[in-house]
Amino acid sequence: MTADGLASRCSDPRVNNGAAMSATTLTGQAAFARFVRDAVDDAADQHGWSVAEVAERSGVSRSTVFRWLSGDWRHHPELPKVRAFCEALHLPLGAALRVLTQPTQIAAGAPVADPVAEAHIAAIRARLADPRTSSVDRQRIRAGLRRLAHQAPA
Repeated sequence: MTADGLASRCSDPRVNNGAAMSATTLTGQAAFARFVRDAVDDAADQHGWSVAEVAERSGVSRSTVFRWLSGDWRHHPELPKVRAFCEALHLPLGAALRVLTQPTQIAAGAPVADPVAEAHIAAIRARLADPRTSSVDRQRIRAGLRRLAHQAPA
């Protein structure tokens, strides 16, 4: 659904009982829907999992996952469900929470960051900050990041 479609749907009194949602809420919904879509697509590519299997493995109901995918929710997703979803798909919880609370405005045309890339970046940061990560692993991570940073875009 486009940002305009999401905005008009959320301002429809039949959808949200007349309560208008802010652009920031819409952004959080659209960004979280994209985060969930990218995560589900990644699970399908890597493991062959369907949406139903992602729901089953995470313990989050199929209807909830489908609502998240469509950005069709009135209240922020419950933290235990988001946590379970992230754990099942090996995504950092912080990445999902950042997507839900990002301050950008879709209405203003600001780009939404790639949530899967953000999740990977958060995982790399956490690994670099983890005292259990060996110095050899830290050097490899940094070398890989340097190579990627200086690589020409494909």
